[in-house]
Amino acid sequence: MAFATLERSPPPFFRQGPSAAVRLAFFAALSLLLMALDARWHLLGPLRQGLDLALAPVTQAARAPLLAWDAAAGRFESVARARSELAQQQRLNLRLSLQAQRAADLQRQNATLRALLALRASVPVHATAAQITAQARDPFSRKLLLDKGRAGGIVAGAPVIDGRGLLGQVTLVAPLGAQVTLITDRDSSVPVEVARNRVRGVLVGDAGSTPGSLQLQWQANDSDLRVGDILVTSGLGSVYPPGLAVARITRVTRQPDSPFARVLCAPLAQVDNGRYVLVLTPQHPLAPAPVARRRK
Repeated sequence: MAFATLERSPPPFFRQGPSAAVRLAFFAALSLLLMALDARWHLLGPLRQGLDLALAPVTQAARAPLLAWDAAAGRFESVARARSELAQQQRLNLRLSLQAQRAADLQRQNATLRALLALRASVPVHATAAQITAQARDPFSRKLLLDKGRAGGIVAGAPVIDGRGLLGQVTLVAPLGAQVTLITDRDSSVPVEVARNRVRGVLVGDAGSTPGSLQLQWQANDSDLRVGDILVTSGLGSVYPPGLAVARITRVTRQPDSPFARVLCAPLAQVDNGRYVLVLTPQHPLAPAPVARRRK
């Protein structure tokens, strides 16, 4: 019995053209050719633009659900944030309203007490902005020079402050400039008090071996002073208005053999690297120095 030989090749109906290896080589060569042409003459740019334009509606349709979800979530989040901010602002307004009412009540009480005690009302403080032009390098004197003088409304004795605290006092005025003696100068003294408990003292400059340090003098060993306490002007002497920040206590040394504590402080103002200052109107301007007359 003869057996028919099986054909290993597919019948003509199922033939698929060139083999897979041939097609791979053809399309690889075609891809390399197109990339070379596009890199050399940019021939495929219009084709890409046309494809992008044709596929744009499809892309927008595919992104539409995600964009709608993001918009809805953002809207809900914006509404929730707005409600939270509104509630926070309402609470803040209530606190400010309470503080304003208390401040108004304290102001009325202050006015009543001053009227009963016949005390002079506090003088309003006016300020003039100025710029530092130079700084003296004398190791025995710490002074600054300003770009405004008598023509700018600056008078001798005016307190000078920066954005952090008291800087010094105007001691010499020229028509177009002024000289400021810093609080760290050895001849400077400022009546101060501790902001925490109103302990008063006198703050002097050039204290000890540390350049630019300050010392709070004549404080008893049992005085309630702590490192970190802020010193403000007390207003005594009618030179500096009360409440100006001056210095911070950096060291408190209590010695058993001395009745007074050694209290070192650091100025709050930028005494060495500042640029802009405010010159306050003094309560009592310094009188000009008398001019000696020649004898005839």
